[in-house]
Amino acid sequence: MAEADQEVPEAVTCSNPACRVAQTGKCVEGLGLSDCSHYGRRPDDTADALTEEEEAPQVEGIQIAGADTLTPEEASQLLRAGSARVIAVIGPSDAGKTSLIASLYDLYQGGQVAGTEYARSRTLHAFERTCHDARAACRRGTPHSNRTPLGEVRFYHLDLGGGPAADGLALIIGDRAGEDYRNATDDCSTVGGFQEVRRADSITVLVDGERLLNSGKRHNARSDTLLILRALVDGGAIESGQRLALVLTKLDAVLASDSGNRAEAFFTSMLDKVRETFGDHFSEISDFRVAASPKNDQEKRGTGVAELLSFWLQPRPPVVAVPRAAPEFERAYARLIVIEE
Repeated sequence: MAEADQEVPEAVTCSNPACRVAQTGKCVEGLGLSDCSHYGRRPDDTADALTEEEEAPQVEGIQIAGADTLTPEEASQLLRAGSARVIAVIGPSDAGKTSLIASLYDLYQGGQVAGTEYARSRTLHAFERTCHDARAACRRGTPHSNRTPLGEVRFYHLDLGGGPAADGLALIIGDRAGEDYRNATDDCSTVGGFQEVRRADSITVLVDGERLLNSGKRHNARSDTLLILRALVDGGAIESGQRLALVLTKLDAVLASDSGNRAEAFFTSMLDKVRETFGDHFSEISDFRVAASPKNDQEKRGTGVAELLSFWLQPRPPVVAVPRAAPEFERAYARLIVIEE
């Protein structure tokens, strides 16, 4: 029956929202009204009209876990699962924090590092993304690393075995934007949210070697380091038994410069000042020199990282309870002990 010959009911409905059959009396798809499967149906009747054959097939499969950096909650699950070391890497912007993390992953591609072997990682994609610009595939002459987003902390994960890792040890490395630590020097109350610091077995503070080469910047570098540590201490983020590593980064630039010896001497004086000021707050304070992502041939990529890793893998020393001496009272009545019946 032709469309023109068909009578249009008063209450014309169509499940196709683009159809104007109620106004035109014609199917938008050019079909006869009796041939159109949408005609006479309400828009919400479409799902009900599907037959079992028309329904989309259900695809069976498995969900693959992501391999990006871990949230604090995901990192906590690893801590509960077995032996682990939590490392907080702290430093201002451009100090080489992300490059240090990437170089550790790169070193394991060549075999053992500090007597340990790579077992697995839940953050493989994050490691690859962090250091991919330093690889040959990117065709860049200067290594480059992704920046950590401001205002959040994420964690990298490595499962290690052998040597100091024994039968298995999870290495969990906290990564927070350097600006967050710098901002904490203006308001130390913000460090209460620095979970990676409070739960760390070892805290690593980076000192930019290139800044120490500049006579106008080296004093600011020392001031930044001391202010960050002061903020962490005053804000209550430092826990008993934690160990501190003061790391001179960009060693290749220091060795290649005519001012290298002066920079080394200044770093040594910084170390002495840190030990003098904060020695009572850490169980150990050690110094390291690394070239995580060198820009010249003075040092190989990852120089000094294995030594730093050995420091990270050491357990936090047990907290020794200091017995309190019983107070001495002058009056005999005050020395009486209440006995519960």
